[in-house]
Amino acid sequence: MAYPPRYLTISGGSGTLTAAPVAGTTTAGTAIATASLDRETVSCLFNVLAETNTLTLTGKFQVSLDNSTWYDLAGDAQNPANVVLATGTAGADTAVTRVLPVPPAALGWNWIRAAVVNGVATGAAGDTYAFTFQCRKFSGF
Repeated sequence: MAYPPRYLTISGGSGTLTAAPVAGTTTAGTAIATASLDRETVSCLFNVLAETNTLTLTGKFQVSLDNSTWYDLAGDAQNPANVVLATGTAGADTAVTRVLPVPPAALGWNWIRAAVVNGVATGAAGDTYAFTFQCRKFSGF
């Protein structure tokens, strides 16, 4: 007899770029443990708003064995570049939401977190991010 799948929604953190990070700075969300996550079902909803003119926000994932030292996770062996999710304009901007799949290799690490990298311009209080992980809970046998 099979058990019905148990779906999990896990907050990956949210915030603003109030610390005014210079272009190229990574701002990370909250780390989540990977031990109970079902392989290849993990995705993350990125909700980003680039209000600062010319600011770009790019999403990425990072992994860790000890929740202290973090490594950028490539999408695959060809190490493709992460794509910009949002660009700020001179007017009022709209938040961008995208669901990104977490590469399966992430589940070989103890911890994962989502992050944004601001490019071109310095971030400000109006520039926001929120991450929500979605997956099935590993049920074992």
